[in-house]
Amino acid sequence: MKGKEFIKKRFFLIIVFLQLLIFNQVIGQISNIVSSVKIGDAKEKLPLAISAELFSAENISNISIAYKTFGENEFKKAEMLIAGNTASITLPPEVVIPPYLEYYLIINLRNGSTQTYPIDITQGVSPLQISVSAVSEKEKEIILLSPNPGEMLSGEELLISISFIKAPENIDVSKTKIFLNDADVTSYELLTGDLIVLSGENLAGKIGFGAKLLTVEVYDKEGKLYHTISRSFQVVSTEVALAVSSKWKYYGNLKGESRNENYNSASTWYNNISGEFNTSNNDIRFNAFAYLTSEDKENVQPYNRYSASFQAGDWLDLKAGDSYPIFPNLILDGARVRGFSGSLNLGAINLQTAFGETMRHVEGKLLQTYPAGTVPLGSDIILIDKLRNIYGQAELGTYQRNLLVVRPSFGSGENFQLGFSYLHAKDDNGSIKYGARPQENIVIGTDLKLAFDDQNFMFTSQAAISVQNKDISSGTITDAQIDSIFGKNSNLGISPSDFKKIRDIVGNFITVNQYLGPWNPQEFSSFASETALSLNYLNNNLRASYVYRGNDYQSFGQTFIRTDVKGINVVDRIRMLDNKLFVSFGYESLKDNLQNTKVATTTYQTISASVSIFPRVDFPNITIGYNNYDNNNGLNITNTQTAPFAVSDNTNRILMQLSYDFAAAGIRNSSSLSFTTSNRKDNTMAKMDANFSSGSLTVNSFWNQQLSSIFGIVFSSSEIQGTQFKYVTLSFGGKYLMLENKLQLIASLSPSFGDFQRQVLELTADYNVLANLNLMFQARLFRIPGASTNSIIGLVTRLSI
Repeated sequence: MKGKEFIKKRFFLIIVFLQLLIFNQVIGQISNIVSSVKIGDAKEKLPLAISAELFSAENISNISIAYKTFGENEFKKAEMLIAGNTASITLPPEVVIPPYLEYYLIINLRNGSTQTYPIDITQGVSPLQISVSAVSEKEKEIILLSPNPGEMLSGEELLISISFIKAPENIDVSKTKIFLNDADVTSYELLTGDLIVLSGENLAGKIGFGAKLLTVEVYDKEGKLYHTISRSFQVVSTEVALAVSSKWKYYGNLKGESRNENYNSASTWYNNISGEFNTSNNDIRFNAFAYLTSEDKENVQPYNRYSASFQAGDWLDLKAGDSYPIFPNLILDGARVRGFSGSLNLGAINLQTAFGETMRHVEGKLLQTYPAGTVPLGSDIILIDKLRNIYGQAELGTYQRNLLVVRPSFGSGENFQLGFSYLHAKDDNGSIKYGARPQENIVIGTDLKLAFDDQNFMFTSQAAISVQNKDISSGTITDAQIDSIFGKNSNLGISPSDFKKIRDIVGNFITVNQYLGPWNPQEFSSFASETALSLNYLNNNLRASYVYRGNDYQSFGQTFIRTDVKGINVVDRIRMLDNKLFVSFGYESLKDNLQNTKVATTTYQTISASVSIFPRVDFPNITIGYNNYDNNNGLNITNTQTAPFAVSDNTNRILMQLSYDFAAAGIRNSSSLSFTTSNRKDNTMAKMDANFSSGSLTVNSFWNQQLSSIFGIVFSSSEIQGTQFKYVTLSFGGKYLMLENKLQLIASLSPSFGDFQRQVLELTADYNVLANLNLMFQARLFRIPGASTNSIIGLVTRLSI
């Protein structure tokens, strides 16, 4: 047995060594904005929490995440919530699908520029990957009876109960190990037949308040790891637990922060406060949240967030304040709405709606005025005084944009649902003085879902058409203007009276003038549709879809959507060996130039393949993937007339991810290794050849109940048109608990060497003053040679009720 374990560990170490030795071109995640990204537990069909720690949020307007599942070419995008120096989001469960997710961050700065994390995504740098583990049938064999997921209870009430009644005969219950936040508490268990019980009374003084992660390792009679179960819950004070166990359960917390940022020799103080309150009684739930910060300024989009929600079972859901309502993705998805949203679900008939502000007004700035006759040309030249005919050059502001969406639907959605959507969004022309070209948009859509056999057979389809007015500042076209344009000498084929009738009808929905369009609906330029068929049989999940989006399609509720594209996508995920082995294939072929507005039509072809192994025993989890991206518009790259417009490039990408939990010398370790490399060959005259790779090794060690440590290494290299960029980053850190686990000390050091040089030191002290009161001191220092040393120092207070 010991020989086998030695071989397994040696196998993993050899893989690590070979990757670090062979793949000497790796790109790390460097950024002067994002310090690190934390990923929650990525399990199939469960929500996934992602948070980005920021060096400073001072110059950030907003941050969005772009993500996609295996086999897809198009990234979906959603805005992240910025609170202090952290941007966070929770991805919905339907997108958390094996074998992996890909993502990157889009950072919009206040000066109008945009960055990505990792940097140079637009130049071909590979996105980051998140391995998604599959659900095992073993979840039905070993049952964790208590505590319940997310349950709040006191230390005296804590009862860990595990049933092995349905476990197979080869399981040795006595070998089961139990961990709380990676601390081994197996010795406190009580084994009675097919049941393991661990009482909180036996753990008195050994666990503090706060979030807890329960991990149960089940072994067979040969001592091999058979299955692992994890569950999160919270330990709270007796007073809080009594309130939770009452008829009305409630929980709340307050958090205040004051921090000083010394950035490029400029010192700035920031203060913020946040509060959350939740209460429930059976099927009735109420939640309230508020985040107020001194970073919220009138000249940027809001940083403050506040919301309140009320839910009554599954049939009523009401939200006020800031929310991110989800409608069919062609209509509204991922956008923040400050106002009201809600849904009424009666089964046969349902209603969903949202209305409010998606952008608040930000006043512009007048830079210079021009009298009539001296006005230069420019997009930033606006009329200041209509009576005196005075124009001005301005730093253009942002109009307040208001949005209304309504979607009635028929059917519960379990087997059938037919929905109809209407969206109207309009800029408030009077919200600012110095602005230009306020806009208006309407979208009408329909969606259908048919599902049979417990949704193993599913057909979904949606379609929408949009109309947009790109400048409503002049208002609706007048009768005199119509008579002038469509009068006797007009050859437009429509009489003034007929056009006035059209104006009067359409004008009930949107402003009608010369900026309204498109005027060629017969060419489907503002039409969009998506259709998909999913079959899930014999451990084989096959999905085929078709997409069409005209180049003029526009929804102000879905500003990230890719237009001027049509094509097919086919993805097949094959599950084997009780979901221990995944083999996935994907093919996508898309084309643009749907309305013949370009010199040539480009075909975008993607081929994907992946193999994932989740052994759930003493052996690494492994994911290996391959992608080929080929883009070509067929123009002759040697012809001097067509060469400037030619598109002809091919990219090959390989990725590998390994994760392994093991024990060495009595110390539990959790390790992960990731590697990605890509090569792009550009055959056009631009010769934008590029080679990128990325890789990292991380080892978390849990020495005892008080001490844990982390070691990480990232190698980096890139080459674009012969220009190379290489560096390496090391990370060392640790966490220590003292004073009966009331004081938590965390420290980390991350130096970078090579073409990118930076040193980052982070220190945190978190003290549990009272049962429901914590004080936390944070200090972060980062230095770039040749530049000033920057720092962020803050104090955080947390109060739970």
